[in-house]
Amino acid sequence: MTPGAVGLVRLAFWVSPFVFGYLAGRAWGRPRVITGLLFAALLLGALVRPYPFGWLLGALGFFSGAPLLRR
Repeated sequence: MTPGAVGLVRLAFWVSPFVFGYLAGRAWGRPRVITGLLFAALLLGALVRPYPFGWLLGALGFFSGAPLLRR
């Protein structure tokens, strides 16, 4: 693999926990959808290489998508 391809794969692994967390936050009110998307975010977050960084991205994505303080 070329260094550019490795970089793109690594970027996809870093972005996917945030995206799944954000989608879980936007699915507020549908508990089965939230559970599945958060599970995917946590699973992919465990694959990201500074270890807790992937889970932090998943949580950041969830809280940026969740309507906690919105009306």
